Order: sequence, then structure tokens, then C-alpha cells
Amino acid sequence: MGDRTQNARPESNVYTIMVILSVAMLLGSTVYLAMRSQSLFGSWNPF
Repeated sequence: MGDRTQNARPESNVYTIMVILSVAMLLGSTVYLAMRSQSLFGSWNPF
């Protein structure tokens, strides 16, 4: 499996970038849902 030892750090931060992007997308979609609910129903809460 190469020269990596058991305590070696990953070579790239691809998973960190993926988590940051997914949290940003989730936050953006939540804000969009609140704004769309406000315009359609008069309240940010669709229920």
C-alpha cells in the first residue's frame, strides 16, 4: 500500500472541501425556502 504509515495525514483535503460545500448548499437552500415561503404564504414557516 505504498510508503504511508498508520498515522499519516491524507494528501488532500477533498473531504473537508466537500463538507464545506454541502453545508453552504444546505444553508443556501434553507434561505431560499424561507424566502419563497414568505412570498407565497406570507410567513417563513410553510406549515
